[in-house]
Amino acid sequence: MAILKDKYGKPQGITQTVAGGMERLLDLGGKVIATYRPDTDWTYDSHGERIGTGNRLAGMTEDEE
Repeated sequence: MAILKDKYGKPQGITQTVAGGMERLLDLGGKVIATYRPDTDWTYDSHGERIGTGNRLAGMTEDEE
């Protein structure tokens, strides 16, 4: 588990490794925002739709300034 922070150190989300090496991005309330599957090398949104290749989780947190 890792906490993703913005440039000011404010927590923006949490990454969590789950079965099969998949990584999930959770908001601070624990809701799944997206999932990265290393077996397909795709990142999927919370509805299972493909977002793009590679692990894009870190770039998906909202920057609230």
